[in-house]
Amino acid sequence: MKQASQAGNRYLLRKRIMSLAWPAILEMISGTIVWTVDTAMVGRLSAGALSAVGLGAQLAFTVTFVFGALGVGTSAMVARSVGAGENKRADYIAGQALLISLVLGAILGLLYNLGAVPIFRALTRDPVVASLGADYLKIVAVGVAFMVPTLVMNSALRGAGNTTIPMISAATGNILNIIGDYALIFGNLGFPRLEVKGAAIATTFAQIVAAAVTFGYVSSGFGPIKLDFRKLSRIDLKLMGRIVSLSLPASMEELSYSASRLISAIWINRLGTTAFAAHQVAVSAESMSFMPGYGFSVAASTMVGQNLGARDEKTAELAAWEAARLSVFLMSTVGAVFFLIPGQITGLFTNIPEVGDLAARCLRIGAFEQATIAVAMTFGGVLRGAGDTKGPFTVTFVTLWLVRLPLIFTVVFILRAGLEYVWVATVIQYFVEALLMAHKFKKGYWKKIEL
Repeated sequence: MKQASQAGNRYLLRKRIMSLAWPAILEMISGTIVWTVDTAMVGRLSAGALSAVGLGAQLAFTVTFVFGALGVGTSAMVARSVGAGENKRADYIAGQALLISLVLGAILGLLYNLGAVPIFRALTRDPVVASLGADYLKIVAVGVAFMVPTLVMNSALRGAGNTTIPMISAATGNILNIIGDYALIFGNLGFPRLEVKGAAIATTFAQIVAAAVTFGYVSSGFGPIKLDFRKLSRIDLKLMGRIVSLSLPASMEELSYSASRLISAIWINRLGTTAFAAHQVAVSAESMSFMPGYGFSVAASTMVGQNLGARDEKTAELAAWEAARLSVFLMSTVGAVFFLIPGQITGLFTNIPEVGDLAARCLRIGAFEQATIAVAMTFGGVLRGAGDTKGPFTVTFVTLWLVRLPLIFTVVFILRAGLEYVWVATVIQYFVEALLMAHKFKKGYWKKIEL
């Protein structure tokens, strides 16, 4: 009888986890699709246009996501309040987080708009890329001002257990982005041909619409987060400080990851044009596997936060294990596909034989890191959902700067080995990261954190 009850509880947990995970997975898929289409459309203009938009987008959205990590602390605190049945408290926390994000978004957007020209002059010596990139960044800066508060409010909704609205918000914006690209880049559907500026306008309009979807929902009074924008004048510095202190390690984690990725790319570029192109293709192909990991990380974060708020540590831990098992199963399945047919997958990204062959060998190696990525992502989500944002930052920092980068440096500059060995280095990195994340989870101190 007891075993039947436990099996029933596990089934209900898995059902709840899947209901939280699939919208987050679809949200990430839609983002990947729009990025691919965006790149393909701009790539039809010129190499200079592609470089300008690529640089501008990477700069704008990397820093935006660093600021958007404010949502990590927001999500953890909202989840606790909802789990404890304190929905009014959850609304209040979301409102204070929104005020912070509005200020950060406005400052970041203003800096990008005013600093676009000097920023691109510092980034590139190509006058065409500098001019086009500055034009792109000036316009996208407006969208950035909307994007930061949207990221934070979507995080609040996820913490409250609603992953569907963030998915709808992102998907709506992404669909409009694709349509806008088609109309404004090339001058279709009766619109003028604006090329790079058209891509920027489409992206900005999409961000504004996505914001409208999210904020329209939270102000409607029907969802788990209910905001009355007329009552947001009160500033609670103590609560704001708590939100920021919880979110700061997540911001540093995002910044650390972006910096290490940039350094890795610079070093890998030393292996030659073919190797660098193959690396980009393999990374793009592998990014498909991250979608389940992201979805289950979001689900685990929400479930753990809410159950800790309800003082149910046993269910919180059980939910974490179930999310990890599901994530490992799905990502390992994708890994098996990477191992069995890597050439067919990389062939979707390039028709250059030497690039495709090398990328396929790298992707086959990458198959061995899928399970460990799943473990690291899911348990990282568990810790953040519990309010332990320092733990994942520490693990990420150690594995990036003391494992990944030293190994890649050794491969490129000391051993002078091929790109395949760079991918072996990342397999080792993710193995260490999974061990450390699992160790922090199993220690159990995350259950005792008070928010």
